Amino acid sequence: MKTFESWLRALTAVLLLSGIAGCKVTFPDNAAYTCEKDGDCGGEGFVCTSLPDDGPRYCCRPEGAERCNGLDDDCDGAIDELEATCFSGDDDSRGKGACRDGQSVCTRQGTVACVGDVLPTVERCNGVDDDCDGEVDEDFNRLTDPFNCGTCGTVCTALQACVEGVCQKRGELDCGNGIDDNRDGATDCADRDDCDGQACGVGCVCENGRQTESDCGNGEDDDEDRSIDCADRDDCEGKSCGAGCVCTDGRKTESLCTPDSGDEDGDGRLNCADPDCERKECGPGLSCLGSNCVEGACDNGEDDDGDGQTDCADSDCSGQSCGVGCACRNSTKAEANCTDGIDNDGDGTTDTPSVDCQDSDCGGQLCVAGEPNAVCGVTSRRCAEVSCNDLVDNDKDGLTDCADTQDCPNNSRCSRLVDGNRVAGVCRSGVCT
Repeated sequence: MKTFESWLRALTAVLLLSGIAGCKVTFPDNAAYTCEKDGDCGGEGFVCTSLPDDGPRYCCRPEGAERCNGLDDDCDGAIDELEATCFSGDDDSRGKGACRDGQSVCTRQGTVACVGDVLPTVERCNGVDDDCDGEVDEDFNRLTDPFNCGTCGTVCTALQACVEGVCQKRGELDCGNGIDDNRDGATDCADRDDCDGQACGVGCVCENGRQTESDCGNGEDDDEDRSIDCADRDDCEGKSCGAGCVCTDGRKTESLCTPDSGDEDGDGRLNCADPDCERKECGPGLSCLGSNCVEGACDNGEDDDGDGQTDCADSDCSGQSCGVGCACRNSTKAEANCTDGIDNDGDGTTDTPSVDCQDSDCGGQLCVAGEPNAVCGVTSRRCAEVSCNDLVDNDKDGLTDCADTQDCPNNSRCSRLVDGNRVAGVCRSGVCT
């Protein structure tokens, strides 16, 4: 056994002299400590093992997992080779994205180091989770990023912006900063393609290539045209100048006339006492007349102002609408539209030309929609031609100008065509001569 122990020590010496972590055990092929089987090693835990790649077999006693101690602890023919994988970064990143494990190795100082592992890096737009947080390219908005527009690496030019992932001509970024942001030669509101409808500052909006007032009640010349609020008629006419206030004819006017409202236009007059409120609503079914709040709804069948008179019977309704095509006249309903063929005032007569304007309310009113030269006769109660000189059948009775002898008698002025030119004449026996 002493002989066995002596060559075992010799083997250990050989191992120690190898000197470099992870090196391979070497010894002569005819060394006395080689073996064929475990029994050749004398017991005591020694086993017959071989070098890698079926090299010579030798006796070795396994001491557990390989450690960084210059010995072949696991009897596999290699010194200080470690099998464990490793990762020197944060555990939350391990195995995610581009991160990869490395290999544990022994250093010359006998400590363990991790080599070959891939750690998190700064995220790049490349389709890879570079920072190993489980998300890919999350720091890049490819819908708006001019350097990665639509796809990574697609770069827009200086005159382009990334819009919905497509490089497009840059729009004006600020329509009130005095700078041609997109370098197209037009600045702010003058850049109509980009700025029309956009704000050009507080109380200012671009319209038709110029600055316009958008707040007509703040007391400021927002568009810098030397006209303030309602006085800026081009911009503010008909627009609100505040709660209960509207710009009319270049000035503030009252638009809220109910008893609980105030002096919204600041002229010192309230509600119906303000002329601006004339015929405007001052309550349910009521409107201002003079300085009084009186009947305003003249077609609802209600005595809204409580004076004992209802709708057109109330003198407050004189001249006011009593419904579609209806107006209050002489304390009763009267036809106000004599062109629609409807009995708007409910008196049983219609106003179509076919019944010759039979409703007496229509006397002197137009009897053909959109035709100013067709009027209901006051006494005749029929639709009549009032122009014999326009080559048009104004009253739609099938007869034009002089041919309509009832409306265009002899000596009426007329026109006729001669070689395509209009020539003045007079009506004679139904003909323009």
